[in-house]
Amino acid sequence: MLDVPVSAIWREALMAFMATVSAAVYASVINDLTDLEDDLAAGKPNRLAGRSPFLGLTFIILSAGALAVISSRWRHNAVLLSLYLAVWLAFSLYSLPPFRLKKRGFLGILACASGEHLFPTLVAAILAFRGAQRPYNSIWIVIVGTWALANGMRAILWHQLTDIDADRAVGAQTFAARHSRSAMLIGTWIAFPTELLVFTAMLVEMRSWWPVAAVGAYVPLVALRIRWWHFRHVIVTPKPDFLFLTTELNIVLLPIAILVASALRHRGDWVVLGVHFLIFPTNVSRTLHATLNLARTALKASLKLARAS
Repeated sequence: MLDVPVSAIWREALMAFMATVSAAVYASVINDLTDLEDDLAAGKPNRLAGRSPFLGLTFIILSAGALAVISSRWRHNAVLLSLYLAVWLAFSLYSLPPFRLKKRGFLGILACASGEHLFPTLVAAILAFRGAQRPYNSIWIVIVGTWALANGMRAILWHQLTDIDADRAVGAQTFAARHSRSAMLIGTWIAFPTELLVFTAMLVEMRSWWPVAAVGAYVPLVALRIRWWHFRHVIVTPKPDFLFLTTELNIVLLPIAILVASALRHRGDWVVLGVHFLIFPTNVSRTLHATLNLARTALKASLKLARAS
């Protein structure tokens, strides 16, 4: 859409990655710290259980240092800096007392979805426009922001529904613990349709057949897992042996499709695609492994059918 090589904006991509990682570390640590008592009471795992309090403090200090450095670099761009600070604010409001929005109903859903999905996505979008030296495309920003928020809401609703028994056992008044039916309805009939609608708008705006091909590859991958391996598709309601719909498309197939489309126009972006595989090998290898297994299953079924005939 920007018509520039991804390799030309590698500095912005690196900054987006570092900014996201530092905020994610902060969010993870403060969430584990503030959840520690409830998690121990409910018998849930907590990464800080049995560890020195200084470990969590160390990670918070390091994250705060990264925040200071990144904020200093972005201090001349009010929009970018405001969006990045909003990431940290959302995480803080979600986890830290006296606000602790996690236990304050739907505000917790919005705070978590905004911190994990909405604001980081907008930061990345603004950085891409800045790196490409293009004016902001307000339509694109609204579309990807809506997509990120809808996907983030569905993810946190699923997470809270997964933890519902443990949260109720310790009196943690999350939105799902208080309104489980509403959580399912909102995730299934509001967040998910919105996500699909704006994702379609994203495909139109990207003006490339490669992202469409990613969708075309994703649909049979899901359908065949459900049919042959008896996986259960999940929109928001937790199930055993599940596939959380659109996750694999969003984090594996779509990024690869975008990079391939760019690399076909700008040869230097093949290097970027290789770097992408090195940074995110687990998700890519998992999808590749599943694809190969499905191909073997299809081949065996075809041979069996041929012998029978």
